[in-house]
Amino acid sequence: MISQNGTSPASPPGQTGTTQKNATTFLPDAPFAAWRTWLYALTRARWLGISLLRWLFLLLIGLAVVWPLSRFPGSWAVSLVWLIMAAVLGLTVRVQQRRYFTAFQAQKIAPRLPHALSPVDKRPVYVTGALSVQEKMRTFTALPGFYRSFATREHALLCRVQERRVLRIATWPEEEVGLWYAFFTSQQIISIQPGTQTIGRHLLPALTVTYWPTPPLAAKPRQPPAATLYLAFPNSDDHAAVLADLMVEWQPAAASEGHNG
Repeated sequence: MISQNGTSPASPPGQTGTTQKNATTFLPDAPFAAWRTWLYALTRARWLGISLLRWLFLLLIGLAVVWPLSRFPGSWAVSLVWLIMAAVLGLTVRVQQRRYFTAFQAQKIAPRLPHALSPVDKRPVYVTGALSVQEKMRTFTALPGFYRSFATREHALLCRVQERRVLRIATWPEEEVGLWYAFFTSQQIISIQPGTQTIGRHLLPALTVTYWPTPPLAAKPRQPPAATLYLAFPNSDDHAAVLADLMVEWQPAAASEGHNG
């Protein structure tokens, strides 16, 4: 399938958890199992060009207006309840958007010996955070992708958005379907934190990478704010391999000095 954001090179696999280092076989889409991921789906999926979340807000506000006018039981008291529900929903979405609709728990693990991955080695991963393509940027939650390091030791995340239905009536925005990317070097990394992340109903080994993004070519020469990517791995060996690869050149003190100087 050709999309606005590139060519999707593979169809989704039938199984998860199997590491295929050199094959471009994406993990399946993460299911909408937890309440956070359902909120994420409501903010993205559209019906008649309007997000499901906005439809839900319209429903709650409509009930608040119609309830007392129709003389239903409870009248203005029930109307107030609908308005409170709309306010709580809006506040919850706002808070969860800042957290990328995900739950990450930091953990301390034993130090690992740095070990560089081969440039042809690709590790399947679910990526959460800001990704870009063709000067466009979007934030995603649990997007199937790959981690790899090129021969130049630039690290890359290559992720895919598929056409997807939500509640059988809504579809994913067409302009987001395709491939999305993140690139960074060890000099851009601020911090790396191992931990766990909930994907669907599973708690997966994960890590966060906080880094300084490269400014867009068309932008003024000003450093964008730091960004954090969440990487969750169905296979614990991939988690260990990516962490060891990131530690080859990166040193916390050096990263801090490089951007403070």
